[in-house]
Amino acid sequence: MDSTAQEDAAAEPPAKVTSVAANILGEFFTALEKEESLGEVAPRLRKVVLDDGVFAEPSIRVAIFPDAS
Repeated sequence: MDSTAQEDAAAEPPAKVTSVAANILGEFFTALEKEESLGEVAPRLRKVVLDDGVFAEPSIRVAIFPDAS
């Protein structure tokens, strides 16, 4: 049994799989970043939705209106 090959495979980080929805949302947030009034909000929304995976209304509201808390 070749344990070196198994160790090499285990050392590699897992590939990040993106879904169709994640690609569409990513394009949406990229388009939002180009809008003059939403340029600052879009990166926060991208983080909450795509990175954190949170779709709850309170989290979205905080991302859009951070000073309201």
